[in-house]
Amino acid sequence: MEKALGKCFRSKSDDSFGFIRVFGIPYTYKVTEGIAHKNTMLEIIGYTNRDLLVRVNPELTESDVNCIDR
Repeated sequence: MEKALGKCFRSKSDDSFGFIRVFGIPYTYKVTEGIAHKNTMLEIIGYTNRDLLVRVNPELTESDVNCIDR
């Protein structure tokens, strides 16, 4: 999961949790900073043994080199 740190993706719903594939492996994520809305950009900032921890970062774009959900 350490390879996923700093990567970003677009939220698919208003939920503060969900699923995302990172390098082909499905993970659950949990928003720990900010309020997730559909189509907001989320950045992976950490992980636990069960979840990726993400924050809302509106400054990121899908053209960012670290975007994993294009």
